[in-house]
Amino acid sequence: MEPLSPQVMHKLVFTILVHGLPDAQTGLALDVLLDAQSNPNPQVRELAVVALAELPVAPARRVTGLVNALRDPSSRVRRRAARALGDFGVYALPAIQALTTALRDPDPSVRRDAAGSLGRFGPSSASAVPALVPMLGDPETRTRVVVATTLKRIGGLAIPGLLVGFRYPDPELRARVTTLIAKIAPQDDAVIAALREATADQNEEVRTRASEALDAVTIPLATAGI
Repeated sequence: MEPLSPQVMHKLVFTILVHGLPDAQTGLALDVLLDAQSNPNPQVRELAVVALAELPVAPARRVTGLVNALRDPSSRVRRRAARALGDFGVYALPAIQALTTALRDPDPSVRRDAAGSLGRFGPSSASAVPALVPMLGDPETRTRVVVATTLKRIGGLAIPGLLVGFRYPDPELRARVTTLIAKIAPQDDAVIAALREATADQNEEVRTRASEALDAVTIPLATAGI
């Protein structure tokens, strides 16, 4: 197959996104898009990911192509793939390991979008927690917000990994862990024990957050006469 030019790929993407393709041509289009992932032009590879995400063929086949795109040399391609995988629901569960690996991508936007997609799988992404927790110390606020949201969506299964966060030397990360565990599982015995221990943390912000979290847990119980 001759290498596609960006102009030809633009036309294919436009057709898929706006007009759609006849059923008889979707299989051929899939082959073209998968082949385009090895095109030397990064713009072509990026457009291939855009079209692949929307092509009306079996989700599992598209997910395989998008997972391959997570290893692309271009960060723009990797980011497109990471973001698109979050739209595939249960069909993208086989991509969880690849998205977890993408949490260590050198490009911050790829890491952030990989974390966001993992959040859309909820508790199924529990295996990614050990890689997500250190990202609570990311210098970018947007990334920290996305990661915190993902951990909340994972829910109680994230608690063991979050408790490990208290061992990190970064006090800001420990403070964020304190807030998160109190929101995710305020009645969990292990969480309450960790919060009590955190009231003796060497950092004032951690101590303050832990005390406030404990108050929020115990005061409603007292009010209820329990």
